Amino acid sequence: MKHEWLERDNIVRRKGISVDEFVSGFETPNKPILLEGCFDKWPALKKWDKDYLVEVCGDNRFAVGPAQMTLTDYFVYSDQAQEERPLYLFDPKFANKVPQLGQDYQVPVYFSEDLFSVRWSFHIDPNSTSAWNAVVKGSKKWVLFPPDVVPPGVYPSSDGAEVACPVSITEWFMNFYESTKTWKKKPVECVCKVGEVIFVRNGWWHLVINLEDSIAITQNFVSRRNLLNVLDFFFVLFTKKKGE
Repeated sequence: MKHEWLERDNIVRRKGISVDEFVSGFETPNKPILLEGCFDKWPALKKWDKDYLVEVCGDNRFAVGPAQMTLTDYFVYSDQAQEERPLYLFDPKFANKVPQLGQDYQVPVYFSEDLFSVRWSFHIDPNSTSAWNAVVKGSKKWVLFPPDVVPPGVYPSSDGAEVACPVSITEWFMNFYESTKTWKKKPVECVCKVGEVIFVRNGWWHLVINLEDSIAITQNFVSRRNLLNVLDFFFVLFTKKKGE
């Protein structure tokens, strides 16, 4: 990516805040935040490299786009991939398939309340849930827009259930990114690095791109602060399905 696409870093960063400060200052008012130092003791930080992951995952197969692949096969593919939109491994059941990996991390205290236990281009997180994303290896560029600001070049359906983004990430940066610098409501941006966690409150549009080979743990969750939003989402969905 071009250097100027990575320069802007206007997200609020905090280290060592209490859960009450997180809830009152960020979750309740619906603001993203980057948290530092809240999973320094995870074994994953020291253990999760290619050799370790290949060893413990063995012949288990994981979701890679529409396919299922072993980690060995995925690393072979990713090392050779040249396409602008390569497939990436994103499996919500990884800890069930390899319980040893589930022992290498724990949910940060800020997100421990999860009433539904919902696990793991531009999009809004599903079902009005909020999310956290912790970088174990590598780094990720994030661009976020508040719920009332649809990113340029993005076309959601009237009910918000589907999103069309006809351009690639690189094309989006080339065609639209510069114009957002003059907007009254500018996007929130950051590069999330090893040992950092980003919190994305429900409804926020976000684009994420790996700047290098990266490993992250992410989870969608439902706390008391966004429970009503989730229930409203399911009520609308149920009403729509019932009327079909």
